[in-house]
Amino acid sequence: MPIGPVTDESDADARRCIDINVHGVMLGTKLALDRMLPRGRGHVINIASLAGVMFTPGLALYNASKAAVVGFTEATRLEVADRGVHVSAVLPTFTNTELTAGTRSPKGQKNCEPEDIAAAVVALVGRPRPQAVVPKKLGTQVRLGALLPERVRQATSRRLGLDKIFLEYDPEARKGYDARIRSGS
Repeated sequence: MPIGPVTDESDADARRCIDINVHGVMLGTKLALDRMLPRGRGHVINIASLAGVMFTPGLALYNASKAAVVGFTEATRLEVADRGVHVSAVLPTFTNTELTAGTRSPKGQKNCEPEDIAAAVVALVGRPRPQAVVPKKLGTQVRLGALLPERVRQATSRRLGLDKIFLEYDPEARKGYDARIRSGS
């Protein structure tokens, strides 16, 4: 998840982000479907992000990659819906992992834990549906927010600090993560 101004994102960062976040999901989905479709059962669950449906300054590359995952997952779900295989996406918000190093949470929002994402996956297996937002309460807010005029969405984004959260981050706290993703390890 490279963050910062779009003009500072290198082509190498863009390729790596798309390769992992998009091509990796596509390949994994296709390999799973190759085994599930002949059996007529199974469930592919792709981890996307709320960043795939809520766009934020300083996160353009990651937003684009996760929007691609959301779109790919939904189109694939529709394609195989009548063949006994479920396809779903999990859309978590900020999660306490190295991915969010050097950033701060939106005002009034508590970060999720990795266990919250795992619980959403388990819940989808038990009750398949197209998407699961984590935390669940943000799902309603996102759907309702999409109905608001652009100026209201922007004002809300500013109030929550989302307009600058990925532009005004702590590069020193993020240094280890950035070095690791650039090295490919």
